[in-house]
Amino acid sequence: MSQFRVSVIIPNYNRKENILRLLPNLMEQTLPSNQFEVIVVDDGSSYDPAEILEIETPFKFQFLRKQNEGATIARNHGVDHSSGAVLVFIDDDVTLTPPTLAAMATACETEEKAVVMGTIVTRFAEANPSHFTQLTLENANSGPHAGHNDDKLHDIHFSWCNTELLAVCREDFFALGKLQDPTGGWPNWDDVDFGYRSYKAGYRLLQCGGATGFHWDYSIASLEKACVRWQKAGISAVKLYQVHPELREHIVMFRDKTPIMWGQDSPSLIAKKMIYRVVASPPAVWGMETAVKLLENIYPSKKLLGLLYRWIQGSYMLRGYRQGLQLA
Repeated sequence: MSQFRVSVIIPNYNRKENILRLLPNLMEQTLPSNQFEVIVVDDGSSYDPAEILEIETPFKFQFLRKQNEGATIARNHGVDHSSGAVLVFIDDDVTLTPPTLAAMATACETEEKAVVMGTIVTRFAEANPSHFTQLTLENANSGPHAGHNDDKLHDIHFSWCNTELLAVCREDFFALGKLQDPTGGWPNWDDVDFGYRSYKAGYRLLQCGGATGFHWDYSIASLEKACVRWQKAGISAVKLYQVHPELREHIVMFRDKTPIMWGQDSPSLIAKKMIYRVVASPPAVWGMETAVKLLENIYPSKKLLGLLYRWIQGSYMLRGYRQGLQLA
């Protein structure tokens, strides 16, 4: 029998301030503190954890420090030191609304063969956000990925699986082979891999409307930071597709950025891929980045900037994907 109803697993690497923000936040959960434990797995950070260890928590708290091996191994390591019947994975840059743990635990306990996602709302902590940050926040918190503002469970596609806020029954987690690292690099797509393996094993991916996490996303501080992130995602996506070639059809953001597959791609997809190769050429990217700077200072049109931001980020995804192919 499990000692706790819920084990919260949080990987961390050199972001002490995130843990100092998250631990007090978890004290506000409506789930009684004797029903859950919190395990921070420090993946070889260089900071002194004394300030973290001085925090008095009403729940059981473990701080585990190990050598740097990546977030996937850190999460599994936390699970190995946990005793909860339901496992809740949270990224260290996420904070939760008070009902979140209780809602996710209930969903896992009442639904058979389910992987439960929370709703992620993107936030930015710094004052005076850039035009890029403001528009990114608007886009991130609208549309189908914005989730649901109710207490119901909603079926969602496995490609939405995200370890920022994910819950699964302990027995199911081990039955599915735990988290696995399909790429060996960051971002390593371990959540999409887990969602896909769950789907193939007959599990449902559910979004819990009563569970909300606020993602304090540093990478949207500027277009430059976002492009670095997407270029790295492109590099690792190559390895993901080597492990799961069939995922090419399901990860929308890369659908028009992979090489043309003659005889398999539709004429419209071939046309989109050819257009993106022109848009992603170095002169075109330079021109778009120059236009962005002018527009931001002179005429910050949301429509024009939004289009250019999307094309520029997509160009860096394509650039990363090409790098990944060269490294493969």
